Amino acid sequence: MKKCFYLMLTMLCLAVSIHAASNPRIKGKIVEAGSGKPIDFADVLLFVNGNETPLLHTLPEPDGSFALSGVPDGEYTLLIKLVGFDVYTHPNLLLNASTPVVNLGTIEMGALEIGLAEVEVVAQKKQIIYKLDKKVIEASGNLLASGGSAIDILENTPSIRVDAEGNVSFRGSSGFAVYVDGKPSVFSGTQALEQVPSGHIENIEIITTPSARHDTDGDVGIINIITKKTTRQGFSGMVNLSGSTVYSRAMDFLLTRQNGNSRWYMGGSYSERVRKSDFKQEKTTIVADTATTSYSDGPRRSRGFNYSLKTGWLYSMPKTTFNIDVEGGYGGTTRNGNLDYKEERKAKGEIFEQGDYLSHDRYEIDETYFQGTTGFAHKFNNKGHDLSGSFYAKYGGDALEYFSSDLMNGQGERQQGHRAYEDEHRWTIRANLDYIYPYRETGRLEAGYQYFSYLEDGDYSMEYWNPSRKEFYWRDDIYNTFFFQRGIHSFYGILADSYKSFDFQVGVRAEHTHRVLGSSREWANRTVNRFEFFPSAHLGYNFPEGHAVMASFSRRTTRPQLFYMEPYITYRDYYSAEIGNPDIRPEYINSYEVNYKKNIDIHSVSATFFHRKRKDKIERLRVPYEAGVTLDSMANVGHDYSTGLELSMQVQPVRWWNLNINGSLYYYKVENEYKLGNSDEKSTNYEVAANNGFDIGKYTRIQFDGNFVGPSVTTQGRTDAFWYANLAIRQQLFNRKLNATLAFRDVFNSARYNSRINTPVLQSYTKIHPKYPLIMLTLSYTFNNFRAASTQRRETHDLFEGTNH
Repeated sequence: MKKCFYLMLTMLCLAVSIHAASNPRIKGKIVEAGSGKPIDFADVLLFVNGNETPLLHTLPEPDGSFALSGVPDGEYTLLIKLVGFDVYTHPNLLLNASTPVVNLGTIEMGALEIGLAEVEVVAQKKQIIYKLDKKVIEASGNLLASGGSAIDILENTPSIRVDAEGNVSFRGSSGFAVYVDGKPSVFSGTQALEQVPSGHIENIEIITTPSARHDTDGDVGIINIITKKTTRQGFSGMVNLSGSTVYSRAMDFLLTRQNGNSRWYMGGSYSERVRKSDFKQEKTTIVADTATTSYSDGPRRSRGFNYSLKTGWLYSMPKTTFNIDVEGGYGGTTRNGNLDYKEERKAKGEIFEQGDYLSHDRYEIDETYFQGTTGFAHKFNNKGHDLSGSFYAKYGGDALEYFSSDLMNGQGERQQGHRAYEDEHRWTIRANLDYIYPYRETGRLEAGYQYFSYLEDGDYSMEYWNPSRKEFYWRDDIYNTFFFQRGIHSFYGILADSYKSFDFQVGVRAEHTHRVLGSSREWANRTVNRFEFFPSAHLGYNFPEGHAVMASFSRRTTRPQLFYMEPYITYRDYYSAEIGNPDIRPEYINSYEVNYKKNIDIHSVSATFFHRKRKDKIERLRVPYEAGVTLDSMANVGHDYSTGLELSMQVQPVRWWNLNINGSLYYYKVENEYKLGNSDEKSTNYEVAANNGFDIGKYTRIQFDGNFVGPSVTTQGRTDAFWYANLAIRQQLFNRKLNATLAFRDVFNSARYNSRINTPVLQSYTKIHPKYPLIMLTLSYTFNNFRAASTQRRETHDLFEGTNH
């Protein structure tokens, strides 16, 4: 914290000195013609007259404004371009002693009449856009995401990894927060990404070192999904249908009507995302002097589902905008397995018991939810002096977490069995007020307040099979009621400014957390009050000829979720039990990044160096519980460190070939306080993904991806490397109103997931092979020339099912 304080003090002193600095020499504001909406992802390029290489390159601010500083006297040409819009050119800009500053005022860019979807084949957007505090992933260009979800769009982003059960991790951590249009997702983590149809997504923002204006939860940052919206007058819309060889299926639609200053929309989604795998596992547990070895072999299947409807209305006045959005639906996840199960028990090297069984297990978590948001945004002037606010509420009712497991003999008779039920009700409330004051042309002050509350209550009950009476009976000793509430008051302040080619932003967020954990097991009741500071800093410098460097720091936390703390045993399958820890502590993370990018005409190269230090790492530990049964418990296992490099290159070797190559290399180390006979775990992790896009004629495009994922470690074991390739082809029909995409995942049937756990009392080896082939067909139709509001904006390895077993 002392280092953070000195860093903040240095930045503030620097800001004071910058305040008196000179103004930019060329400035303006970019808006969409007709609607007047700001455009913040256009490329602004400044050329010396007679030179084809740009002298300076920048991107506008969120309000569309841009400024070019450090420009010597001379004659220049300004060019602004964005896919889907006419190119804007302003030649013969003269800077000299008599004209030190050129203010271009408001620049209106006209949309191409044929619409964005109709120019995709001949004008591909950049896959990744780098801004001062985030990366923006463009959604529409990824053919393999068609019919999928947000996870599929993230496929080629450096350092993203998905385990065999489809759980997403980023830079070795699953601790990211998910937002949709700046609001918290209905679900969390991987499940939240799975629930958003790819056809509704315009782009995805990855904020790895969030500023003080963002929530502090999420140790590796925030994934913010920006959904499609249209500003075209009149009625328009789109419909997407998809199905796959493993019986995944989805349908979604989005209808919108823009009438002057009023915009109404309605959308819906029906999706069932299925994963199937062949599962094999050998596991040995040692309890006292008895070693139990089990062999499991058979199919596993998971299904993520969501059925939802949403609608909203937005009204824009000259300086004030109001909006209201509501959504309701039913969603969740199921997992089940039907395995051949063999078990033998040894004592002193002699087998004294063995048997062959059939194991049937099922896990389901689902929820009926309703959520709504209302908000406003007011502009005091056109210089960025803004006030905005929002209120969000969500209710999750009839939420049920259900587990069943049966062990059958060869005659189909149940030998053992469990049934577990966790009924819950959940409330989430969030209120925000944000203020921005531009104290000069390039400088601004930001301040805001947020209240957040999450409440959950319910009960947990369990049935066991009685073999002698051949019936289930309730375990009263396991029954438990629980209550959980977390309230957070947050205040933040940010100072941001620019001087010539230098940009900076520093801020601090103060949070008070009140947490109550109640249970019918009184020994587990806890009340926590905590007040904390979370600083952030972002620096950027634009060099001549398209070079740019950005550096950032952010302090964050991962607060324990309720299931981390539940003080009772639950079951994931017959052989896998779980228990929470009411004394689990939050994680605290310091993240540092340095980003470099270079634009070379239409090509670009970027690199990110990052270091993350996490205190009190939360991880699931697996130990023997009963003969053949393991128990997973949550613990603060120690500290971990990630240091690495991410590289991205976007090139166009020829007009019809776009190539994106992304790679990451990072060193990961866990200082393990629960070694259970192991030493500290460490590994060098590496991944490479190549995305090739080929334009074959005017209406056809082919995409071929290759992915290699290196080995990784956890506190107790390792996961082997694997590789796979994907292929997709898209054909546009009926004047490009209909897109048909055929995607083939794991073309060469090469994906294999192998993991090992090795401690003195537990050894396991798991092998998972996804079902082959996996082919998906997606049909997308747009009518009345639906076109998303134009903005420019990694790899799921979700081919497996069964890693947590």
